[in-house]
Amino acid sequence: RIGQHLVQQRSFYPLFPAAKGTSLDLGRAQEWEMPVQPDILIVPSKLASFARKVCETTIVVNPGQLTKNTTGGTYAVIDVHPTSRDLLETKGYVKQEGVAKDTTEDSVDMSRKEVQDRVRVDIKRI
Repeated sequence: RIGQHLVQQRSFYPLFPAAKGTSLDLGRAQEWEMPVQPDILIVPSKLASFARKVCETTIVVNPGQLTKNTTGGTYAVIDVHPTSRDLLETKGYVKQEGVAKDTTEDSVDMSRKEVQDRVRVDIKRI
């Protein structure tokens, strides 16, 4: 749920107002903001490792800790596969001979929208 809160609130510090006793400089609050919704958000923590799709378009990955005291921990291997050429051709972003027809922001945005369908995340244990 923490990943979902981060994405929904578009903040790297999603607890507002802050807990009592927390030393927090509100003058720097703009630095905690996410200007856009990320495709992949990596948030390492001591919590159990996971990879989940949240808010329909964002993959949140907690790779866990690489080491835990004297034993090995976990890490994440993230593979993002390229957009298929067939899809680009059917959407009209690439001509048959390989020359791009459309270089506007829409063509870039189209490939970003499908990252969650083209990513594979494996959590590995050491």
